[in-house]
Amino acid sequence: MATKLVSVREYTVRAHQRQIHTRVFNFVCKECGVPTKRETYGPRPLYCEQCRPPQAPKKSLMKPQKAKPRAMTYKSKTDLD
Repeated sequence: MATKLVSVREYTVRAHQRQIHTRVFNFVCKECGVPTKRETYGPRPLYCEQCRPPQAPKKSLMKPQKAKPRAMTYKSKTDLD
């Protein structure tokens, strides 16, 4: 099993390095049917690098949300009662 050191930079945890175990899989691509080889740390992949579906963009920098307006009390010079 191959091992790698991966740098983790997330805003929810302190930046650190994590050791992950990867495997090389030999499989037949589900899309094009070509025998291929791919290194991954998860389950057996289904697609080769060319046929792999596009991944969602990572949200590493979140935009700050606009502040909600605060309730204010106004004092009037005239009394309505």
